[in-house]
Amino acid sequence: MTGLDHSDEMVELARDRAPWAGMVQAKAEALPFADKTFTALAMSIVFFFFDDPTGALCECQRVLRPGGRLAIYTTGPELRGTPAAPEPLASHGHFYADQELTDLVRRAGLAEARVSNDRGGQLLTARA
Repeated sequence: MTGLDHSDEMVELARDRAPWAGMVQAKAEALPFADKTFTALAMSIVFFFFDDPTGALCECQRVLRPGGRLAIYTTGPELRGTPAAPEPLASHGHFYADQELTDLVRRAGLAEARVSNDRGGQLLTARA
């Protein structure tokens, strides 16, 4: 994570809002799950903060079953400096062009990488 790591606060908030849900706090680059554990993974507005996006994607590939699906929603560079990605927050994140996202996913060994971009909101999907 970047210098704006508020993960402890986010986990506590999640526990308060959804006490019935299991919470696991871990680094995206070192997930505490066995190989091929999940049929699907989703991330929303977190990929932007990863210092090692390829490492995180490799971990996604590792814990997904063959054919498993990955969905990542993130903020595109065209939203930098807008209310969706204001400063100073924007200067601490990593923005990716659509093609950069699909290239990262392919380097991590995932297939069928696609990005749908709706006015700067990027939805990246792929399969293990």
